[in-house]
Amino acid sequence: MKETFREYHQFDQKGIKELWKRGLFVFDTNTLLNMYRYSRDTVDEYIGVLSELKKRGQIWIPYQTGLEFYENRLEVISEYEDSYDVILDILAKAKTDIENKYKDHPFLDLSAISRDISKGVSGVESRIKQAKRDHPKWVKNDEMLKKINDLFEGATGERYDTSQLNALYKEGKQRYEEKIPPGYKDVKKPGNKAYGDFVLWCQILDHAKKVQKPIIFISGDIKEDWWLKKNGERIQPRPELKREMLDKADVDFHIYTADRFLEYYQSGGTKVDSETIKEVRKVRELEEKRESKAFDRRSTKTRVETYGEHRSNIFIHAAILDAIHDIESIIRADRIHPGVSEDILQVTTKIRELITVQGAGLLTYYAREKTTTLTRELLYLIDRAIDQSKDRMSAEAAKELYKSALRIARSTQQIGLND
Repeated sequence: MKETFREYHQFDQKGIKELWKRGLFVFDTNTLLNMYRYSRDTVDEYIGVLSELKKRGQIWIPYQTGLEFYENRLEVISEYEDSYDVILDILAKAKTDIENKYKDHPFLDLSAISRDISKGVSGVESRIKQAKRDHPKWVKNDEMLKKINDLFEGATGERYDTSQLNALYKEGKQRYEEKIPPGYKDVKKPGNKAYGDFVLWCQILDHAKKVQKPIIFISGDIKEDWWLKKNGERIQPRPELKREMLDKADVDFHIYTADRFLEYYQSGGTKVDSETIKEVRKVRELEEKRESKAFDRRSTKTRVETYGEHRSNIFIHAAILDAIHDIESIIRADRIHPGVSEDILQVTTKIRELITVQGAGLLTYYAREKTTTLTRELLYLIDRAIDQSKDRMSAEAAKELYKSALRIARSTQQIGLND
């Protein structure tokens, strides 16, 4: 009976050893993007682990993982580069709030307190500014991208053609209606992006069938369309996924989070620093919290447009249009290589149209996602433009160009949604 209902059983120690001996380790997008979120020591050790597995022919990524990695890479980079300024703004605001709100406090010498705060904050600000200067300049020189490209050279799946994708989108729609995993929890994503997980799953199935190796999926996804959960705890992959892998590829399927993967790796006799595992776990938990909040917002958003939201959106729309104007002004000053300037203008025009057509109201989920995608493309094009126009563009102009694109990215995420 146990063999008949194999998908409902967890692997014992013998089964785990067999999985690790024969299995193919497959990575999702989050596990690759998180490389930009780790310290350099952690990255080096993690990459070392993956390099050892590559020597044994045991790592692979589906085409969908690579595609989503490239689509989201610049946004992750800019998020961390921008965080230093955000922290400095928080410190400055805290100091100003104390001075403004309690300047007439009868029992406190606010002048003396303010001087003490300034002395203490000054040292902190200096360290933050130094950390910002030391932060890897991945937009211009991305050694992380090179490491990941080298790692998965010859270990990346092939893309599906348009007819294959269209067939999968149709099948995915039916599966989602019947709550067949994976991917149905992404149904609110715009257009065909809703089927990203299903496409990824099909690519894994096809490859497993081809290579006839058990699949060990390293994933940062927390949703219940991948995991069987009990009281909020992940127990094992969904039994439906294990069964589908057995039926279609005749091999086993298992999932690890990145930190659990590293823990089990070292049980094979290769030491992994405990601080590395701790940092990987911490980043995973932070990303899970953020993803959980984002999912809750998508799931529970109601159509409420208050006067305050309208008023706020007017200023945000204006900020986006102002940033577009700044970008176009630099381009029209003939500081950009002509080969890329037209591409940038096409993207800024599309963003302007999407924002303008919404008026001062809430953005539809599609409009915001589309604007976010276009902003990623804009960041990529600006990166290219800066690289190709070094002979005609000042460092200050290059900085202003990139800052304007980041203003668009930040502002887009602040606009209220109208699903």
